[in-house]
Amino acid sequence: MGRETMNRLIVIVLVTVACANAVLAQEQASINPAGIYHLGGVTLVSPNQPGWVLLQSGESLIAFQKRVEGEVLNASVKNIKTKVFDNDQELLTSLEALKLEELSKLKKDSVHFNYVRFKASPCVQYDGIFKNDTSAPNFQYLNLKGYLCRYPESKGLVVQIEFSNHSNQRAFSENLVDLSNEFFARMAFSKVAG
Repeated sequence: MGRETMNRLIVIVLVTVACANAVLAQEQASINPAGIYHLGGVTLVSPNQPGWVLLQSGESLIAFQKRVEGEVLNASVKNIKTKVFDNDQELLTSLEALKLEELSKLKKDSVHFNYVRFKASPCVQYDGIFKNDTSAPNFQYLNLKGYLCRYPESKGLVVQIEFSNHSNQRAFSENLVDLSNEFFARMAFSKVAG
């Protein structure tokens, strides 16, 4: 009777693991290319390629990911609450410092910051190349670019829109430059409900 009970327990454990894996795979099913998503006061369009998954979707973050041979691509939009600044210069200086602190944990190859207007809002545009990111040990580089922008209707809300890849190639390929530019261009500020 002990051996039969043990065999039943093994079957139960295997079925439980198989079900858990099926649920996980279902949660990260591929999404439709160029699907429309809403995050607070932002409307965004998922990357216009097959094979992307919705990695995370919550009140303050929507993240997409695509794994292909030789690289992992990420595209995300995040809302960040901030204090209200007296002027754009103070806001932009603070946003640059915020991003620098976040990136300080990584081994910098190069990083650039520019103060721009994007979608008619004051923004810090950034790009960078980092080496040996421990979150993706199979890849030599983390390449990223993005924007930190004040939400036009709320001086205490910032939107981060970012595109990145982990790969063994230093910098984005021409195709990824085009894909990331399309991702940024299709983002729009919308009215916040309530």
